[in-house]
Amino acid sequence: MFNPENAQNEIDFLNRSESKHLAWNSLSLQIPPTVYPPREDTTLLCDLLQSIRPFGTRSLLEIGSGSGALSIIAAKQGWNVHACDINPYAVAATRLNAQEASVEVQVREGGLGPAEEIHGFQAWNPGTYDLVVWNMPYIPANEINDNVLGPLEEAALIDTHPEGLLSVFARTMAANKLCKMSGIALLVCRGTIGWKRNVDILRQCGLAARIVRTQTFDDEEAIHLLAAWHPFVTSKHHHVRKIDSTNAEMLRGNYSVGDSLTAIIQTSGRGRHGNQWQDHPHSFKGTWRLEASNIPRIDLNKQVEIAHEITHALRFDERHSHQLGIKWPNDLLLRTKNGKLWKKYGGVLFQSYSKGDEQRLVLGVGLNISQDKLNEGQGSLQQVGIINSPSDLYVILSATIASMFEERLPQLSAKHSTKIDMDIVLKKAFYRNQNCSLSSINENGIVLQDDEGNQHVVYDDEDVKWIDLSPQ
Repeated sequence: MFNPENAQNEIDFLNRSESKHLAWNSLSLQIPPTVYPPREDTTLLCDLLQSIRPFGTRSLLEIGSGSGALSIIAAKQGWNVHACDINPYAVAATRLNAQEASVEVQVREGGLGPAEEIHGFQAWNPGTYDLVVWNMPYIPANEINDNVLGPLEEAALIDTHPEGLLSVFARTMAANKLCKMSGIALLVCRGTIGWKRNVDILRQCGLAARIVRTQTFDDEEAIHLLAAWHPFVTSKHHHVRKIDSTNAEMLRGNYSVGDSLTAIIQTSGRGRHGNQWQDHPHSFKGTWRLEASNIPRIDLNKQVEIAHEITHALRFDERHSHQLGIKWPNDLLLRTKNGKLWKKYGGVLFQSYSKGDEQRLVLGVGLNISQDKLNEGQGSLQQVGIINSPSDLYVILSATIASMFEERLPQLSAKHSTKIDMDIVLKKAFYRNQNCSLSSINENGIVLQDDEGNQHVVYDDEDVKWIDLSPQ
């Protein structure tokens, strides 16, 4: 892992340092000089871990065990704990501290490090864990001064992988080499890696991902605790060649919550206000059945939240940050590199059905993939360089929708609405014979402000003309 200079630096660091004793969360821990001690990020993960009762076969893996603090806490809760760390001193510390705490922790050397992740697979039993926890190295290398830490302790703090360790983790988990398909991962990390949100790195690999806890420090820096899982694993996905409407079929058919339906051809798809959705070859049409009791009121803001999250999940390149946007409340927009006007390439739509005590709720998503046979003013993902098949898009969309609506454990429930990035929402409009700009989105709809400073609350945008939108 280290070159000769790294190794000598590590020896020098060890020679001038001593092990420390630390009392933490009712534990007495011995911390060798190169081992990451429990800190605020450890406590963030520990607090959630202690609220989760062991489930399944009670099998837990901790990656990067450090002093062994979290592994010991988990073992005391009744988990069968496996742990690993790329630092041999951390492996020794975990063994010693577990022994002193009178709990059993199986610990091996290895993990997902800055070089090749394949070496880590020898440190655990792939695909066998109900819960995987990792307090990740999340500090960029350029934020650390030289000669402050030894190389092994740096490996616990600093993400030096060229792609970012979260990408490595996402691929590993998606390939079923970590937890079971029914398992869950808990990760401590920052909110972004470069220009991309961490949740989108996971979602693009087909994993549902949700921020469940956040800690903000005095300098306004924040760390997040993410939950990640394989979406809708107990549900069924149906695919048909031709249908009138995927939403209509999911509402009338015998489908369970979490089930999904996609079609190659849709003859009578509908959008907002009952407008017909034009079908064409190579487009994506899909619907998911959701739990109606989790969304007691279908409002337009919930649709814009979904459109917002889909837009972020489809950003595969930094340039897409400027090429993909949304129009309130449910339209997905794009513009080419040199294009001035936005074009609609897709949309999302809630629909519901009630009969007596029975309630059904579905969410439909339509996306234009190819630029063939598009009407004037319509766009396609192909025009901004996103070349994904309908099946590829289904994986990402299913992960995104599960991230927002699937409830795997009560402790991991979504407690807050999505914070909308207003920079991606279409703003310039013409309303009541005046030029206006979108200033905010609230529970009553959108707030437009005209040139004279007057504000107009608009719930239905049928009377709003969006200036930067290509006419259709």
